[in-house]
Amino acid sequence: MISPFDPENAPDPAAAVLRAEDLHCDFLTAEGIVYAVNGINLSIGRAEIHGLVGESGCGKSISARAIMGLLDRKRSRVKGGVLFDGKNLLGLSERELREIRGKRISMVFQDPLNSLSPLETVGKQIAEAISNHYDLPKEELGRRTAELLERVGLHPGAAKQYPFELSGGMQQRVMIAQGISCEPELLIADEPTTALDVTIQAQVLDLLKNLREELSLSVLLITHNFAVVAETCDRVSVMYAGHIVETAAAGEFIRNAAHPYSKALIDCIPRGRGKGAAREPLPVIRGFPARQYERPGGCPFAPRCPRAENACGGLPPLRDMGGGHLVLCRRPIGSGPPSGGALPARGEA
Repeated sequence: MISPFDPENAPDPAAAVLRAEDLHCDFLTAEGIVYAVNGINLSIGRAEIHGLVGESGCGKSISARAIMGLLDRKRSRVKGGVLFDGKNLLGLSERELREIRGKRISMVFQDPLNSLSPLETVGKQIAEAISNHYDLPKEELGRRTAELLERVGLHPGAAKQYPFELSGGMQQRVMIAQGISCEPELLIADEPTTALDVTIQAQVLDLLKNLREELSLSVLLITHNFAVVAETCDRVSVMYAGHIVETAAAGEFIRNAAHPYSKALIDCIPRGRGKGAAREPLPVIRGFPARQYERPGGCPFAPRCPRAENACGGLPPLRDMGGGHLVLCRRPIGSGPPSGGALPARGEA
């Protein structure tokens, strides 16, 4: 089993099941162009669980939808490369994408109740996901559906139920069963534990880890929960304002986050205090998030960064901290104090 805390188990980039290269995604809206994703590079190794972390609106889900080819081509502009099995998915037709989507790359969405049809039983919906790619007799589809439900920890009888008859955790398991129905090589899970209680969250995450072992499944796990990252992921990438600002093995990241934004996020996690200890306010990140209607001309975090220098007005180079730990920062934590004048935070004098 791959340990999420062992940097030596970081996947070989040459063995990546999928690689996004200089991926951009812009949207045309009534208020102007939204620069949602600004040149990210991301590789997902075989049988790896790779966490993609960041605050709401940073571009995580848009990146996943761009990879899956689910964005409206008339209103969005996607550039760069998404390499899978030697092909650039961005250059494929919709028909060619349908041959891959659901069969070799699947996605589990954030809200299962809105993703599942309320008018059909869950068994029929799982069977439909299979029949989109395989021509199987009705009896075989029923057997396969029952096996999938058992694999995700549900009774085969759940196939006759409708989504509204199931709990949130059961609905999420149905979505995962649908996602793995054709035994894909990559599963993209977009906030799969949102709105679930802690016990059910743990069960869903354990299920993903078990499926990784059973199927050699690669998982891109989109989340904002660092506890999920620490317990589940092998590697983690942090997004801010459409950029990936840090990538590292999960254990190394939790212990030694090098980007000031990553460190600030970890510092904001509530921690238990001893009995009778004085309560202190949680730290906050000063300033405001970058406006997505402006194409970033420099480091997007510089206006909020306590380590920013005047030189941070330009986009920083990607810096290798060793062991596959990459940081998009001129003055990462651990490289010494800032040497120049600091930039003011947005909204501050």
